[in-house]
Amino acid sequence: MSCIQHDGALVAPNVCRSATEISILDSRDLDQEEIVIHEKSSRREVLRTLGAGATVWMAGGIAQAAELPLRTSGLEHIGMTVPDQEAAAKFYGRIFDPQLFQERDPPPRFYVRTGISYIAFGGAAADRPPAIDHFCALVEDYKPQEMRKALEEAGITVSGRGPLGMPADADGLRLQLLGVPGGLARTIIPSSRITQDEPAVQAIGFDHIILTVSDPEKSAAHYRKFFGMEVSRTKKPDRIWFAAAKTRLGLEPVAAGKMPSIERICFKVAGFDRRAITEKLKKLNVEIAPSDEKDAVRFKDPNGFVMELKAGV
Repeated sequence: MSCIQHDGALVAPNVCRSATEISILDSRDLDQEEIVIHEKSSRREVLRTLGAGATVWMAGGIAQAAELPLRTSGLEHIGMTVPDQEAAAKFYGRIFDPQLFQERDPPPRFYVRTGISYIAFGGAAADRPPAIDHFCALVEDYKPQEMRKALEEAGITVSGRGPLGMPADADGLRLQLLGVPGGLARTIIPSSRITQDEPAVQAIGFDHIILTVSDPEKSAAHYRKFFGMEVSRTKKPDRIWFAAAKTRLGLEPVAAGKMPSIERICFKVAGFDRRAITEKLKKLNVEIAPSDEKDAVRFKDPNGFVMELKAGV
């Protein structure tokens, strides 16, 4: 088996659901800091390279129900809990889409579309800080009861009852599963249009979501059950990447003194121009955040969440 190493990092290949056929992603789809295995490899070679963790995952995958790993069309939305849902929605509406949406019935909950993705804004308890409460993946031919059974058989904790239950990882970060094609529910109606001005950017949808976790290897074992083997690992920054159709999920160690979280969302933007977007955000009094990505723009919202914008393909 031939592979490339860089800064001592090693990439895991993208393993097919059959567990006997190993398919490798095209290296052009990955960042330069990633190490990619370029050719098909035997199951034995891959296991020898990846170690015991891969052995457990592949053996477990054979025993798991057909629902796992997910047949997903990608990561679709996030849910925030914030002190003022409407104010948060208006902030994001000026950036992504000035037409807001809300639940028809109480309690008040607002929504902003970001291309084919969206952000949901719910209320936070008075004694709790703002948080990104969950992220969502869409699933082909989704059957809630069968999925819940498969999750429980795989040893995955599910919080909540019935179809609204969400699997949680070891840090309590929750992943919602919904059926394709997703989108806003029928109980959601147009709210108000906050301005006739064009939004600052033309969003396409999510590019990736970053989770900060207490134990990256333990979290990687958890998310392999949903998304298959990780597609790459990087050292600078230290991340483990999973593919979810045209979107990605990244895991990185949580910083000392901080709690694990759904840390950052990256959106794909049409006609991306870093300088022009930065100026538009500044005119909206949006705080620009520092970024280690030269081809991206980061900003901070009033609740302290950092978001990222990058060119869409």
